[in-house]
Amino acid sequence: HKQELTIIGARPGVGKTTLALQIAEHIAERGTETAIISLEMSDTQVIQKLISRRARINSYKMRMGTLETKELEQIGVVSAEIAELPIHLITKARTIQHIENIARKLKNKNNLGLMIIDYIQLIKNKGKFNSREQEVADITRTLKLLSLELNIPIVGLCQLNRNAARQEPTLADLRESGAIEQDADIVMFLYRDDYYNEDSEKKNIAEVIIAKHRAGSTGTVELAWLGNYTKFANLAKDY
Repeated sequence: HKQELTIIGARPGVGKTTLALQIAEHIAERGTETAIISLEMSDTQVIQKLISRRARINSYKMRMGTLETKELEQIGVVSAEIAELPIHLITKARTIQHIENIARKLKNKNNLGLMIIDYIQLIKNKGKFNSREQEVADITRTLKLLSLELNIPIVGLCQLNRNAARQEPTLADLRESGAIEQDADIVMFLYRDDYYNEDSEKKNIAEVIIAKHRAGSTGTVELAWLGNYTKFANLAKDY
């Protein structure tokens, strides 16, 4: 929702970037101007993820270049579809000040409707702080105020502490700053038990844990994880 800061937290490799990209694509398909600010991946890597999911082509085959003619044709079709979406992909921003400038320009010029940042702990701050915790606290507060100023939702991805790999994550696992929990309107965690436990009974199932929700209830939603296509899907559907 507008004026809300949503945090998606997970350990590396669980799929938080994939989930965020699906959210961005879903919103952009409805005509909303969407900005994806990636501090971790290149333009090529982000676009490959979008194409793989949309075309339902194995992402490993794309990386290795072992594609069949039919798959190449499908990539061409999907690439054209993605190019038509109102998505602004930015991979050069590094500071919170730069991100603020980009957001304001996109709001004024393109009526920006959603901004996604991957991920918060990689953002630098030009201000002077006594600790990294204070720096991250200032960054999350700035993002919350920016969402209010521009009247847009902001989704920030967040790295979790190592403890979150051994059990379902909690708010205590938010890395580097308790201010992330304080400033966020919604905090959700992404957890895949089979990623850590070979004997897991939840094969190819991801849990989205809503740990904080200022305007609603908390709880857990299960999604299907389609690893070959780097995609999440509803469990109720036949994929």
